[in-house]
Amino acid sequence: MYRMSGKELVSVVIPAYNAVKFIEDAIKSCFTQTYRPVEIVVVNDGSTDSTVHVVNDLSDLIPDKELELRIIDIGENKGAANALNVGFSSARGDYVCWLSSDDAFIDKRKVQKQVDFMKKTNALWSYFRDYYTGITISSAVISRGSYLQYLRILDSVFIHDSDLRLMLLLFRNPINGSSTMIKRNCIEAYGQFDPITRNVDGDGDLWMRYSALRLKLQVLKGASVFYRVHPKQTSKRKNLMMHGSELTRMRILLTLERKGNLVKLIKKFTPYLAIILMTKEHLNRPFVSEFLFNYILAHRREFNCVFLKYIHRSLSDVKKHENYLMLNRNEFLKDLKLFVGSHTYKNFEDLLKMMIYNGENNSNRR
Repeated sequence: MYRMSGKELVSVVIPAYNAVKFIEDAIKSCFTQTYRPVEIVVVNDGSTDSTVHVVNDLSDLIPDKELELRIIDIGENKGAANALNVGFSSARGDYVCWLSSDDAFIDKRKVQKQVDFMKKTNALWSYFRDYYTGITISSAVISRGSYLQYLRILDSVFIHDSDLRLMLLLFRNPINGSSTMIKRNCIEAYGQFDPITRNVDGDGDLWMRYSALRLKLQVLKGASVFYRVHPKQTSKRKNLMMHGSELTRMRILLTLERKGNLVKLIKKFTPYLAIILMTKEHLNRPFVSEFLFNYILAHRREFNCVFLKYIHRSLSDVKKHENYLMLNRNEFLKDLKLFVGSHTYKNFEDLLKMMIYNGENNSNRR
């Protein structure tokens, strides 16, 4: 790739598994970005359709010399998190983006805006607050993400406070992964996607780990990406999504408990937890809620009696809810042991231990 502009290289990683129907839109949306230089890294995750042929054909359409399209074939299908891990590891850019193969950049200045904003604010990672969603781009409607349902006005609190964001992400993840950008030195120093998560919540897991490590986040206003809705999405499989999302969150909670700072975090988060309980968000995280509520009740001296009554009633509601009853606890505990022992997660725990030891848990890392 020729780098005539002299600007930092940006990498866009596209994990692809049997993506022949949509990947052309994803790649061409990178072609139309105003920013240069850009490399597009497609990671073929064991596709059995003609995904690779489509990507190779698009190589002939590259519009200029400061744009590169390359494909990495990893053979066996191992899931989106592993494909992202491979792509991010091989990316050469100073900034790295993720674009799902069924999504697309719809703001031609998406990359330019993000690079400029991250350089201005010294952010290590960033995302756009909103996105468009639908079956097709022409019929898409805007989705305005929020950390707390019906209380978007409070988003800035969670954006700028890593502790509160970490606790809120246990229940709700408003971050569209295809709108994110991460500095390469952040990825190298603090880790990336955990392959053990496969196709479920690899992004939510990473945002929680980055929040726990207090890595500086900035959020851009507006919508830059299109999130496509279609029947084959993993998100349509409720049981699988709940099982996987509970696993990533429970291992974070176990770590926080072991580090001895969970009571402090819960007390700080109490006003927002009350809102989550009122909006019934906790029912979508049955095992997480059960653990958290039992922990609060076991440390009842730290909380007021009115809050404790509310927690006790909410715990009872969780145990009677269909989401709680649909999960297989034995299977969950077996998988949780594997998740806690993953190489990626062990590295994160080492980083967290070092951060706490060095007394850096009162400031953002830059």
